[in-house]
Amino acid sequence: MTNAQMWALIIGFVSPLLISVVNRPQWSSAARSSVQMAVSVLVGLGSAYFAGDFAGKDVISSILIASVSAISAYKGIFKPTGASPTLERLTSPTPRP
Repeated sequence: MTNAQMWALIIGFVSPLLISVVNRPQWSSAARSSVQMAVSVLVGLGSAYFAGDFAGKDVISSILIASVSAISAYKGIFKPTGASPTLERLTSPTPRP
């Protein structure tokens, strides 16, 4: 595992918390998934760039590792414990009457 991939794994693991700040409970599943994929791409690109492994295969691997790490952490930890849904509710604007 390269440094870029290791950083993608680590940052991808905590990225559901960042994603929960951006996502809104009323958004569709497609919109919420799009945010997750966009963050994973940015994490993969950033980790590969800053680790000095900015080449085709390393970038793709970093993006995929960040995505799998984020999805696993969300489904296995942050959603069941209520951390992500709570962050979404706390950071969403309240509807106006």
